[in-house]
Amino acid sequence: MSGGAAMREEPFSIRRLDERCYWMCCPTPMIRSVVNSFVFLTKGEMLVENAEGDKFIVKQNSILLVPQGGAFSVKYYKEAVGYMGGFHSGFVNCDLFRTESLFASNPIQALIQVPMDEDTANLVDAMFARMMNETRLNVPRNMIKAILVAILSLLSGEVNVSQEPLKDNISNAFLELIFDESKPLLSVKEYADHFSVTPNHLNKMIKGHTSKPVSHWIEESIIMRAKLLLLETNKTVAEVAEALNIMDQSYFSRKFKKMVGVSPLNYRSMNKKS
Repeated sequence: MSGGAAMREEPFSIRRLDERCYWMCCPTPMIRSVVNSFVFLTKGEMLVENAEGDKFIVKQNSILLVPQGGAFSVKYYKEAVGYMGGFHSGFVNCDLFRTESLFASNPIQALIQVPMDEDTANLVDAMFARMMNETRLNVPRNMIKAILVAILSLLSGEVNVSQEPLKDNISNAFLELIFDESKPLLSVKEYADHFSVTPNHLNKMIKGHTSKPVSHWIEESIIMRAKLLLLETNKTVAEVAEALNIMDQSYFSRKFKKMVGVSPLNYRSMNKKS
């Protein structure tokens, strides 16, 4: 066997995200990445948390990078479209993660989000599509490596506009509460009372940090919990609604279909494990 053939290939993976991710249930368990992981969204949004409890809202035309050894959990996502995958540092065969600005000022567990303008995002989208195609063709990976290095170099130039995690303690604690299915869902006023602020102040704070009002996040949590109940229990639609303190089954079904695109029963039949 030749020396080249004997060399170990460093891990690399990529897969397409599409609308089916909207039907998956969150939150995911906290996992520690054994490679450098990435999520690039061309549509939709995700809420990701690191081991320190910092939360990142990943939006359209942005990429989230998790350095090798970093821990993260996906708390929530909706209509996520784009790409995700991972690669070992040795795969790109360069010191970008050690000497350039991309990771130089961040601890190993840090998550880095880089938003892009539309032109840059379109370029990165095309590059990811090319990598995806090269992977499917199972060709030598030199081209994939070259494209990946080009993307990382491009991002290192954009890192000065990286979005910070939600530093505000109330915003972090609020999102933690509503996406913890062991905690009851409250009204806007009850959440405001919990944090000893007025409903208007809480709404202004949450909208300022997440671009969405408190009522939006409550509705998203209701739908997320409904999905879990539909997939993990045999409760009827009426019983699922009641478990979420919604006494009107018709109202619940209309809300669910409006936000998910299918009725609760159709969602269950399409996704429940046999």
